[in-house]
This record gives sequence, structure tokens and C-alpha cells, in this order.
Amino acid sequence: MQDPRIRLVTTILLSAAAWISLPGAFLAVLWWLICGKARTSIRTIRSFFIILIVPGVMGLAAVWSGKDGLSYVVRIMAVLIIASWMYAERYPGELLDVGVWFLGTKTGFDLGLIGELSMSSLDTLARETDRISIALRQKGTSLSPRIIPAVFSGILIRQLNLAQERAILLTLRGYTRGGMHCPSFSSPGIDRINGAFSCTIFILSLIAGDFFNIAGSTFIV
Repeated sequence: MQDPRIRLVTTILLSAAAWISLPGAFLAVLWWLICGKARTSIRTIRSFFIILIVPGVMGLAAVWSGKDGLSYVVRIMAVLIIASWMYAERYPGELLDVGVWFLGTKTGFDLGLIGELSMSSLDTLARETDRISIALRQKGTSLSPRIIPAVFSGILIRQLNLAQERAILLTLRGYTRGGMHCPSFSSPGIDRINGAFSCTIFILSLIAGDFFNIAGSTFIV
């Protein structure tokens, strides 16, 4: 999908549809398979299972409390799939483009810049994690619960230092608020069709999930 505006709205609609109801989750995954061409930023099955650790624990807690934990896990999996698709489709600077287009060169520029810095931090985090994995394999050591705190505290400290360096750099360049930016977009017909399909899925999920019955089976309370 070339138009980041349509992609952002599509991601929001499909994620909401997947969370609202099980039919919405299945339809969102179906959209991903057909329209998203099954693209994902999750490269390995191991990474996918690591990402699912927290939702899995919360699902088990829901089952323990008498709620539908399986439904929760399925819907979270669908949301993660859609999020990984968006991350794989993005290009550097698209959040800045969308922010300026939607909210102008002041508020939109600031929010877009924050989004780009956040995504850049995620990229850095992924690279740091890969380097740590390679270093551990070279030393013949596996990632165990004993060394996880040390590993992730090191990553956190690195991210904080990097954020401080970026803040200093922006200050030295005279950044205060807003900025000039002229985004341009390409909106092919297939993007609009896929976006319309996601709108249909969202509406169907509202109907299937009984959206207004918050205390029902749609949400875990």
C-alpha cells in the first residue's frame, strides 16, 4: 500500500475490528492475507512466540478468573499481525508526511517528528537485540531468565542515551516548534479499494460483536 494516509486509517480500523469481536479478528487476518499480501515484520516463529508471551499470560489470567481468555489471545494475535504488516510497509518519514498533511506545519510537524523518532528507536532496539543475540551465540550462551535483566537494562540505558543525544542535536540546530515540510502522496486505485474493504470489515465487526454490550463477551472486564 503506497499511500500512508490510507494505510494508517486501515491499520486503525482493522485493529479496532480485531479487538471488538472474533469475527472481526478473522476478517482482519483475511484482509491481511488477501490485501496485505501476508507481509510482516516478524521474521521468525521464535520472535512471534516471544511477542505473544505477555498476551498469553494475560489470557491465562482471564481463563483463571472465568473469562474467555482464548478469545482475548486470538484477537491480540490479529492486532499484532496487522501492526507487523504496517511496520513492514512503512517508509522513513511517512509519519511526518501524514502529520503535516493532517494537522499542519506546527502541531502536525511536532507529532510527526515524535512518531518518526519513536519508530527510529524501535529500529535501533531491533538491531541492538540482534547484536546481543549474535554475541550470546558466539559465547555459547543462551538467553536465560538469569541474564534477561542485565540484557534489557543495557538496552534501556542505550535508548535513554540515544534520546538525550537526539534532543541535544535538535537543540543545537535551533528546533523550537514546527517546521516547513511539503509532503506528497501517491494514491493508486487498489489502495482505495483495500481501504474501503477495511471499512466494511470494521462495520461488520461492530454488528457481529455487539459493540454496545461492553459487559458481554466482546471485552474482558
